Amino acid sequence: MSALRWGFLSAGGIATAVADDFRIAGINIQAVGARDLAKANEFADKFGIPNRHQGYDALVNDPEVDAVYISTPHPWHHQHALLALNAGKHVLLEKPFTINAREAQEIKELAAAKKLFVLEAMWTRFLPSMDAIFAVINSGALGEIKLVTADHSQYLPHVPRLWEPELGGGALLDLGIYPVSFAVRVLGFPKSVTGKATLTGQKVDETTSLIFEYDNGAQASLTTCMSAAGPVTATVVGTLGRIEIDAPFYNQTSFRVFNQGGEVIQSYDEKIKGVGRQYQGLHLEMCVAAGLTESPILSVTESVAIMQVMDALRAQIGVKYPTE
Repeated sequence: MSALRWGFLSAGGIATAVADDFRIAGINIQAVGARDLAKANEFADKFGIPNRHQGYDALVNDPEVDAVYISTPHPWHHQHALLALNAGKHVLLEKPFTINAREAQEIKELAAAKKLFVLEAMWTRFLPSMDAIFAVINSGALGEIKLVTADHSQYLPHVPRLWEPELGGGALLDLGIYPVSFAVRVLGFPKSVTGKATLTGQKVDETTSLIFEYDNGAQASLTTCMSAAGPVTATVVGTLGRIEIDAPFYNQTSFRVFNQGGEVIQSYDEKIKGVGRQYQGLHLEMCVAAGLTESPILSVTESVAIMQVMDALRAQIGVKYPTE
């Protein structure tokens, strides 16, 4: 049985996908709030949610809500996270965490002051396949990690918000956050980052390539694009072997471990129920029950630092949003 009573702030497509997986895991969605009450009622009817609210203030101030899942577009993440925290709620905040590091830091500071738990909804970090990948990496079976490659490129001309600067558009923040977060988890934070991009007429990035360099000589080579479908795979290469992660690498997926001679020494293809977004919710509940202030898998401190990396990359490629 779910330990917390959840409120969903927004009732859009991503919220629907998350609610599907929460239902699989038995997570208790107690309330939903939307700007349009009819949309909140439709969402609530679909998922059997008892409390329905018009507007986000009513949702976060619902006394029967303990934790708020926020799935509004990222230019509003900062505003809505502060709204929920000021109402005394724990927060699961969709990725990318915010538009920039300044906003992320303000969320971190308010959560600490209020003694509330905040988690970026980088749901891929909590999947069983990622647990298995990092078990291999942490075992030393790959030796010293030298290279990480990852791509997240999709053909998305039909998603208008990605092309609008006012909506935080561009490939880097929406798609590139996945390979960036993965590389940081494998190699840590780089000593230097280099970004090259092709910008649209609206001055958001359509295609971006990134190189991360590390003090030990390791590198990450990452690509993202919103106008062409890429491989959406990832590899982790070490001195003793490598992992090849199948597409889409950020989902629950299969992978193979190779030795230096190119022989497969381990395979993984575990199936799960749903897509896997339930694990982040279960993780937040576990952390709150344990009295933790930050997640051991993705701390709010790390989410702030990742946004600092994204800020540095956007400065290089020339993407600035109207709210900055």
